[in-house]
Amino acid sequence: MLDEARTGHAAAIDTSIPALEMVGIGKRFPGVLALENVDLRLEPGKVHALMGENGAGKSTLIKILAGVYEKDVGTIRIAGREVEIRTPRDALSQGIKVVFQEIALIPEFTVAENIFLEDYPTSGAGNIRWRKIRDDAAALFDRIGFKVNPDARTGDLPVSQQQMVEIARALASEARIVVMDEPTSSLTPTEVEMLFSVIRRLTSLGIAILYVSHKLDEIFEIADTVTVLRDGRHISTQPKTAHTSDTLIRDMIGRQIGDLFPRSRGAGTGDVVVGVSGLSTAKLADIAFEARAGEVLGVFGLMGAGRTELAKALVGYDPIRTGTITIGGSPLCPHDTRTAVSLGIGLLTEDRKTEGLMLELPVMHNMSLASLGRFANMSFLDEKRERSAVQEFVDRFRVKTPSLEQHIKNLSGGNQQKVLLARWLMRGLKVIVVDEPTRGIDVGAKSEIFALIDRLAAEGLAVIMMTSEMPELLGLSDRIMVMAEGRITATMGRDEATQEKILNAAIA
Repeated sequence: MLDEARTGHAAAIDTSIPALEMVGIGKRFPGVLALENVDLRLEPGKVHALMGENGAGKSTLIKILAGVYEKDVGTIRIAGREVEIRTPRDALSQGIKVVFQEIALIPEFTVAENIFLEDYPTSGAGNIRWRKIRDDAAALFDRIGFKVNPDARTGDLPVSQQQMVEIARALASEARIVVMDEPTSSLTPTEVEMLFSVIRRLTSLGIAILYVSHKLDEIFEIADTVTVLRDGRHISTQPKTAHTSDTLIRDMIGRQIGDLFPRSRGAGTGDVVVGVSGLSTAKLADIAFEARAGEVLGVFGLMGAGRTELAKALVGYDPIRTGTITIGGSPLCPHDTRTAVSLGIGLLTEDRKTEGLMLELPVMHNMSLASLGRFANMSFLDEKRERSAVQEFVDRFRVKTPSLEQHIKNLSGGNQQKVLLARWLMRGLKVIVVDEPTRGIDVGAKSEIFALIDRLAAEGLAVIMMTSEMPELLGLSDRIMVMAEGRITATMGRDEATQEKILNAAIA
């Protein structure tokens, strides 16, 4: 590989030829038609957004481009040349780099070692030229306008900097096409802006960006063109300027969403069901607030503010140093999860796959997990009663599953989230704490989760919602509590809350 390519100074890109053309792409898995006659065209130096609900075919299309899957039918052309991509190495050799949502770096290696992993420079004697690796890595970061220490251990970096390492790898491998899969799912607003600056720098170099996201505000800020898939088929490709939020949603889900944030309840002025006073933990300091029956209390904070730590402390998961928590007037004592559940508080975790779901178990067992005592008959489970209760919630929450025996890992993110909500409601709760309830789910599923949260509050539950998503914070909350560095910095009512006030409190 040439030195100029290693530092991002590769030969100029011909912008008169499409960077990528995928024509008539089809892919079938056993019993499932994942893609049918899908077209996609990327232009050099442009950001092309790929959107669609979970299950629309986005991931399959990306994996075909990355060489993870082979297409069944169709044609792929790179810069006008027809190519076959059968393996990830084929994709890299064609100048395609995919930055997946799960970062594919070796945590124990340094930044520089990860960047040049596929092609370490060596001396004539075959020794690796470590100083050159570090110098070339630094030059790459200068090229994209982002500073990362080449000698840092990759696993010690925040997600935002790990993404920059992946992008530097793309430049080092002479990538002409960079695919970003949900790149902002774990980033703060400030980090998102830094990422967008880097994307603009890449497009100025003539690199084509395929940007996959569920977030409409990001698409309208960064994309030039938008392609929408639905049920494995191409629905539309339009310039961003031809769309509104409503038209994008209509293309993605095939129907109009009348009100993304429905409201079927009053102001939520019921009895106090959660009381917190003087709460301190390893990450929290002097937290005090109340939550009432029938209200949604939104909790906002930037990354590291302590939202998740507060959620886990409220349900007895994280230990506390000082302070008191009461649920329905009863103290959470001893402070543990068993007592919390018995008092009627449950947690919908931020990371449903590692902290919420039993991925190898079916829908039925995942949903009934917190309520098995209800179905016990002596030392046996009454499976008929269990099945009946689970089916009732599947119907009530409109969970899309072929059967109760379907493995939960095969459901979409939105349906997995519904199962987890139902798990706690089947138990019978006074309070539900939801941490980033719509992370990683599409806009159609989001609207259903929003409606469920509103309905739960209308039925008298206190909902404490931790979120970094400003639209859902403002759209769903009755009151908003803002956190920064483990403390509450502001509390405001729905009518007085603005994005500016919230962000000012978040950086206080």
